[in-house]
Amino acid sequence: MTDILDTITTWAAELTWDDLPAEVRERAGFALSDTVATMVGGAPTEAAGIALDYAATAAGSAPLVGRGAAATPASAAFGNGVAASALDFDDGHYLAGAIHPGSVIVPAVLAVAKPRTTVAEALVAQVVGYEIGLRAAALLWPQHDGDHYHATGCAGAIGAAAAAAKLLGLDADGIGRAIKISWVHAPMSTFGTPMVKESIGWGAATGVAAAELAAAGFMRLPAGYTIPSNEVLPPTPFHQPGAAQDPFVTSIGTRYEVLHTYFKSFAACRYIHAAGAGFQALLAEHGIAAADIASVRVGTHQAATFLDEVAPKTIETAQYSFPLVFGSLALWGAVGAPEMDASRLDDDERLAFAAKVRLEYDADLDQHYPARYPSRVAVTTTDGRTVEGVYLDAPGDPGTSFGPAELRAKWLRLLVPALGEGAAEKVLAGLGDANAGLHETLAPVWEGK
Repeated sequence: MTDILDTITTWAAELTWDDLPAEVRERAGFALSDTVATMVGGAPTEAAGIALDYAATAAGSAPLVGRGAAATPASAAFGNGVAASALDFDDGHYLAGAIHPGSVIVPAVLAVAKPRTTVAEALVAQVVGYEIGLRAAALLWPQHDGDHYHATGCAGAIGAAAAAAKLLGLDADGIGRAIKISWVHAPMSTFGTPMVKESIGWGAATGVAAAELAAAGFMRLPAGYTIPSNEVLPPTPFHQPGAAQDPFVTSIGTRYEVLHTYFKSFAACRYIHAAGAGFQALLAEHGIAAADIASVRVGTHQAATFLDEVAPKTIETAQYSFPLVFGSLALWGAVGAPEMDASRLDDDERLAFAAKVRLEYDADLDQHYPARYPSRVAVTTTDGRTVEGVYLDAPGDPGTSFGPAELRAKWLRLLVPALGEGAAEKVLAGLGDANAGLHETLAPVWEGK
């Protein structure tokens, strides 16, 4: 029987830019720009600052965002991965283990890129990482209702390893060994706040280290020797029972899951997005201002009912707070880097509004989860009116109206404060040019203003 990992890694080793459909090239380019922008926007946070300081202690050749300094590839992937996830503004995939692929895989690609690496070469490696990592995530999570340990840093490490190995020029055997090495070293993280989140930085670092070890010959077998199969301790998630027959796995190379990721319009947990967009729509449709609101009730699926903290004291717990996000939207009309800055956590007006928001379990919404993260929103005004709606989709979901123009506006809001308008525009132009040199394009990102 053919080993499914052999099929996957052969596809990965042989994939070229010319093989990618135009829509995959475009979507992968969006993911690259989105992750770079969220990395730059997240770099000033306390979490990223600590992670980048730590990374800088291991001097090397891989650049660190905003530092004008470089570290070893694994350390750079760690620091830049923490920055990319610090604002909870990174992309995701509902059915592939609910992971955030970009913040793990893109920093790994950037860490191993060479001075002459083109944007196209980086994107091919990134696509390999996404397609393999997302499938590993779908196999891993959830194994059962109480299993939250196969999160982004775990499955993402596999995608990061595959991407880094591809960009390093490894063959199918080398990519396969990188995947195996990353799996047995992958962080088994749940959702740790503040700062840790899903071990995204460690997942990126693990993936890079695994690829570099594979390039050096780690786990290479003697010629002609094959280790007997072992279902008790499968060497990768792709070797667990049923994986080789799973249509989600076997579709690799014919169905590109990068096309089914989502992008975020709010710097907050994805569970909040459909509700937040619905809340904005209700206010706009009925002409309701923040001062007119007496209370807000939000019904949500069971998995999101814990996101009810009214006065969080870290930006990470703020990102997981329906009340604080709704306060930002009602008062300021946005939830981005400025609204989620630590200096605004004690804003009295927002805290007062947050106290008006009540989160409750709505069992009817469970039927849509995990393919969607739905919510019911009811706004009661000071004059006694109540307006409400049910919202299944969030901006940035595949097929929604949050498209290239909205993404570009998001990227500029994140890039311009750090780089200036001219440099931000040049970075985005370069990332949109397949023939551009990656390091030259990203020079302002590494140096900052």
